[in-house]
Formats: sequence, structure tokens, C-alpha cells
Amino acid sequence: MTSAVLASDAGEVWLVYLSCRRPEQATVAKVGLVEGARGSILTLVVDQDDSTIRLLEPQDLPPGELTEVGTGHVKQAAVTVGELLAQAAGPVVLAAVDRVAQLASWEAVKELDHVVVASAWDPAVRVLAMMAAGADVQEVLHPPGFSVALNVADAGIGPAGSQTLVTVDHGPASPDTPWLTVGDQALEVRTHGMSRWGVRAVAVRAGRSRRVIEDAPRQLLLGPANYAGQGGEWARAVREHAPGWTARNMHVVTPSAVLVFGADLPLTSVEWAEPGTRLDLAVELVVGATDIVVEAMRPLLAVRDGSDAANTTDQQRAREDVDALRASGRNVALLFHGSEVRRPRENARLTPWSPFYRQETRALTAALERKTEMVHEALAGFDGPVLVSTPDLLDHVPAAAWLPIVVGPASFLPTPPALTGRRPIVAHAPSSGWLKGSEWVDPVLQRMDREGLLTYRRLQNLPPSMVPSLLREVDVVVDQVVLGNPGVLAAQAMAAGRLVLAHLPERVRRRFPDPPPVVEATPATIESVLLSVIENPEHYSQIAARGVGFARKYHDGRMSARILTEALDS
Repeated sequence: MTSAVLASDAGEVWLVYLSCRRPEQATVAKVGLVEGARGSILTLVVDQDDSTIRLLEPQDLPPGELTEVGTGHVKQAAVTVGELLAQAAGPVVLAAVDRVAQLASWEAVKELDHVVVASAWDPAVRVLAMMAAGADVQEVLHPPGFSVALNVADAGIGPAGSQTLVTVDHGPASPDTPWLTVGDQALEVRTHGMSRWGVRAVAVRAGRSRRVIEDAPRQLLLGPANYAGQGGEWARAVREHAPGWTARNMHVVTPSAVLVFGADLPLTSVEWAEPGTRLDLAVELVVGATDIVVEAMRPLLAVRDGSDAANTTDQQRAREDVDALRASGRNVALLFHGSEVRRPRENARLTPWSPFYRQETRALTAALERKTEMVHEALAGFDGPVLVSTPDLLDHVPAAAWLPIVVGPASFLPTPPALTGRRPIVAHAPSSGWLKGSEWVDPVLQRMDREGLLTYRRLQNLPPSMVPSLLREVDVVVDQVVLGNPGVLAAQAMAAGRLVLAHLPERVRRRFPDPPPVVEATPATIESVLLSVIENPEHYSQIAARGVGFARKYHDGRMSARILTEALDS
């Protein structure tokens, strides 16, 4: 059997149908009809000793029912499959069609560079078609991660000179040598310390890669946090309101993220950790950027960690990226959103309603203390522009400039005036209940709802696209009542002409050039404030209406585009 199977030319593709069951006649027929490869059907068979695994072709199978091959046989089956495939003279496409065959195949090919494993027959046939069109095994296993390059640049759209040269060095290097060096229009990759899979992934990307470039002289990249979708909104603001600039954003989120906001390039943390994906990111977005904003002290590329387990929140790796990107001649700014840089101890000193250092939040506070201290350590010594998204953060990063939050056009759609109905509809939509004071807000609003004084709508984990329309259906939005920051929800509510209740200390209010039309509310006053709203709807309706103009001035993107580009110009 083995000699017959292996008899092939070095360039010929071997297509193998692998299972633990006797093949049906229809299977034999479809394998025989395959063109462009030599097809084989192999069955994993366990001998009577229950330990020896053999690979047999259909004509060699024993008569009668085959002994079941279970997951306990995977290890030995992997050895048998690996030994056979290692002898193949050319590339192999393996269709492992049942669970044991799949587990054995995945284990067997870890050290084989010439084998592609598919989990069913049809995908294996599609792989065969790719190879017939010119792709080799490594190009099948490690395709470019971003369709932009495949669908646009390689189609010939864009200037002919929009190419990035990727060189790959497989030689030894000291442990502190970066795996990725970003040049002007080139990238140097060193594979020391990479996994076998990582080495394969970057090696197939060596050479010149076409990329789409913009005509604008200044090209901005923001990433990788995109908290509350703000990275995408700031990028849009620059594109729309900053002549001579273009901008794109990217983000990295965990696969289990509940809320995922729009981004020009969305990646999961699993995808981003792979060196091949980070190299694609560098080709597609980093090389062409003249200006880069690094959000939340999170790494864009982790240039000193070429492993498959790079940490998407490692502050030290982020600082290494910042220094490397500045050394490449690019303008780099740092941008902070909130909890990653807001020191709990300082917040507790500044507001008596701080959510930190209470008995029930002790563990959460301790975790934030550690995180924020690491961020501030990584920030130390940085002499470039620093931006913060809310004015309260200037207490924690005094040298920063305030970059206003941006809300999208949907938030500004015309809406009937607030507080004109029989009883007010009041919403509370916390992104993080303990940081918003929900333990005080919920009981008050629930009781007032039962008493018929208002209608309470508790909103949580809503798709971001739904928020503007839902805000238009309410009269009052209770934002945070403990932290002292004006967040994204407050800006969206003001843009919609809704009345906003939140805790904004005087020192924060004074940082706005104009008084924000936000009604002060704390855990001690929220009920009395709401009763006042119910008793004086016309007065508070006028305050709500002023919110639209305030949001237009500070949060429609024009001011943010100016502040952001001026910071990078400096």
C-alpha cells in the first residue's frame, strides 16, 4: 500500500481523503473524478491489539465491520499519519472528514511544511483549486490577513509606486532585538524567537507588497483601543474636517467582547497576536502613515515580541512601539480615554462620590490601581503630544490637551423637544455599572417608576448603532453620578436634545469654555433633582434644548479634528 501511495512526481499534488470509516462507493467515485491531483482514500484502522494503527486503501480493508478508532487512538494515529506524509515527494492536501482523523492530522502536520489539512472534502477541493491557480502550500496556509490588499491594490488600483518591501532575516539575533523594524517604505523582519508557524507566516510575506495610498500629504492612523467607537469617530472627523489630511483607525478586541464598535480595520486579539497579522497591519496601515495616535498605551505592533502570544494590553510593549515609530520619523501622539489612566486614589481625593475604595469595590479598585500605575510608568519621559478624551482626565495627566469626544451624524437628527409628555421617560445606560453609580440610580428610578412619577428604561449592552434612535425616544438621560466625567453617552444625549443628569464637579465644568447644559446629580440628590424636573418641565426642557448647540460646538468633530491635527503639527 505505502509504495503505491507514495509513487508520485515531486511537483504533483497528492489529495488524500482520510477517515476512520469504510468509504462508500460515492466517495470512491468523487475522489476518482478529481482533476489536477492524484487522489487517494486512506482509512485509519486499529489492529486487534488496540494499539497499532494502520493506513489502508479501500481494496486493502478487512471484510466485515471495522474496529472503532476512538480519541484514545489519536496519538498513535498522528504518528502513523505523520510518518506517511513526511515521505510524500510533493505537496499534500488532506481532507480529514471525521473527528479522530482531524485530531490526528492536526497533530501530525505541526512539523510538516508541505501539508494542508482541511476538515471536509469540499474545502480540500477549494484548496486544490487555489494551488492549481498558482498558490503554494505556504500561501494557502498563511494568506494576507486583510482583503484590502487583495481586492484593491493587487487589482492595480492606486499609484504604481505604492509598494512596501518586506525583508525577512532568519539568522540569529540577540533577545532584545526587535522582530519588526519599521522604515520609511520598508519593513525588516527577524524570525528569532518565533514559533514555527510564525516563521512560516512572515516568510511567505517577504518581497514587495502593493498597498493603497492616499493623495493627502498627511496620513493619520489611530489605534488600537477604539473605546466607545471614538477612534473611528476621530478618524472620520479628520477625514471630513481637516484639509490635507486623511485618517484610518484600527482596533483590537477580545473574541468575547459584548460591544464591538465600527473600525476601518477590526481585529480580534487572537488574530492580532499572530506575527503574520501584525506584519500585514504594518504593510497596510503603518508604513503609509505620517502620523500615528497610540490609544490607551496599548501596542500597535509589539515590535519586540514576535511570539504568537503577544499581549494586546502590555504597556511596556506599547511604549517600545511608540519609541520605534518615532525613531522611524513618524509623528506620534498618545491618547487616553479614561479608566486606563485615571488614578483611583486621585479620583477619590477629588470627589466624595468616587466609586473607588469602598468595601464592595476593593478588588476592582486594586486592579485598576495596578493598571493605571503601569500606564503612568510607561508614559514617563514621553515628550510628544498627549491627549485625553474628557476634561476630568487633566487631573491625572496635567500636561495633556483635551480632545473632545465625537458623536456621529445620527445623534443630531431632528427630535421633538424633551419633557412635553404626560410623564417623563428616563433612561440609564451604564457601560460599567460600578463606575456609573448604578447601585444608587437603579433603586431610585425603579421606585419612582412604580409610583407612576416617571417611566424608567434601563438600557445595557445595546448595539452601538441603536443608541441614537433609543435616546430620541426618552426625555432624560441619567449618566454617571459618581465619577465626575462627561462621557460619550452624555454627548449623544445632548446632541439629541435630551436632558442630561450627571455628576460634574465645578473644576471639571470650568474647563469647558461654555457652561455645559448638564444638570448636577449625585447619589444624594438624584431623587430631588428628578422631582424638580417633573415639577418644572418647561424650565428643564429649555436646558435640554441648549444641549444641541453645545454638542454641535464641541462634539460634532470639527473642534476635535482641529485639536488633533494641531497637536500632531506641534
